[in-house]
Amino acid sequence: MPESTPEAIAVLQNTRLPEHQRVDAARSLAAAATPAGIAALTVSLRDDDHGVRWAAGSALAHIGEPAMPALLNALIGPDVDEVLRDGARHVLTDNASPRVRELSVPLIKALKGPQADIAAMPEALKLLAIFR
Repeated sequence: MPESTPEAIAVLQNTRLPEHQRVDAARSLAAAATPAGIAALTVSLRDDDHGVRWAAGSALAHIGEPAMPALLNALIGPDVDEVLRDGARHVLTDNASPRVRELSVPLIKALKGPQADIAAMPEALKLLAIFR
């Protein structure tokens, strides 16, 4: 397991390393919950490795409210895709914060379906105003 946040970020982002090492790095970033770690985990929601994406989502869900601005900013960005929306649903539905789970219901619904690319952005903007 990485011993520092920068080391964990480096391991998480190194796609040549085995999945289990990168998953361990995501878990260690959840324990530290720094802004840099949260940013790296948010980027990893788009990783090519499904296990790494799931671990990053679980880590962000564990962090709870402090992870929300980074997640919501990613959802209002120009390159949102189905992989990111699925990761965001995982973060929101399994969130450690009851407040996040409660306030996220409209966004969770907007993240799925044929209009998700259009419907999710306004809901993410509403939540961003709350969780800034």
